[in-house]
Amino acid sequence: MLRVRSFVVFFVAALTLFAAIVLPHRAAFAADTLLFCNNPERITAPGTYADTMLRAGQTYTVFFHYNNTTRSRGDLVVALSGSAGIPLRFDARKGFAGAHRDPTVAGRQAMARYLSAPVKTYTGKKGGAHFDMSVGAKQTASGVVTFTAKSDARLRIYWRHNQWTVPGARVIAVDSPRREVDILLARGTEGYRYRIGVPDADMSKHLDGTYGMLYSFRVDAPQGSRVRVSFSPRGGQAGMVGSVNGLMLQSNIVPTAKWKVFCEAIVGKDGLILTTAPFGGVFYPVELLFRII
Repeated sequence: MLRVRSFVVFFVAALTLFAAIVLPHRAAFAADTLLFCNNPERITAPGTYADTMLRAGQTYTVFFHYNNTTRSRGDLVVALSGSAGIPLRFDARKGFAGAHRDPTVAGRQAMARYLSAPVKTYTGKKGGAHFDMSVGAKQTASGVVTFTAKSDARLRIYWRHNQWTVPGARVIAVDSPRREVDILLARGTEGYRYRIGVPDADMSKHLDGTYGMLYSFRVDAPQGSRVRVSFSPRGGQAGMVGSVNGLMLQSNIVPTAKWKVFCEAIVGKDGLILTTAPFGGVFYPVELLFRII
């Protein structure tokens, strides 16, 4: 059984102009299915909080964000299991936050680590693999991970043990969890607005946001012009994590209805590309404004 401790330490530098954090950037990753594993949101007892099957060759992005409301510490485990005795081979790109008492810190850190992570290949020699993190009382465990298994595998997320499933646990699947948006900007215009985190009409009614979904914005503007990207939370406090032309940024958490500059960038010959995704611990939708300044 392959067992991996999930704590990762990043060296970060402050981008003083925008009070953001700069991290290494990886290319945006397309998945076939987003698995929203956040029902229930609170850890109230030991047991399994998500249980579903992953099909061979399909790519799944798994999102989870749990608050430990018990009075004790225990391991939250993300486990894959295949056929007993047969090695389980899979690719994974993972972003697990260190457990934190501030849900916004945990959610933002998990998404930043995910977007910055490489894809690695793993082999569970005894047919399974575990990724675990220690979660204390009143702490939040947040993570985003993409799996592509070479054979069918069972995914379970559990706290302390998987002997039973906690009441109300369910996994919501969203197909094609990536949105491509083309934006054409011209000088002298008011700019372009777009809201992220709004579930599509055909999505599950149980979703209150598109947490874990990738949004890729391709901005077409005159070469050499400066584009400013601002955002404003519309459902409660929120922030942004994303890459702009390959530079990874994080914003501060902003109160609802306030506007904050996320970045400014010079448009090159290939335009400008912003990739972002809603993260746990904050509220959506968030309105973006793209404009030439």
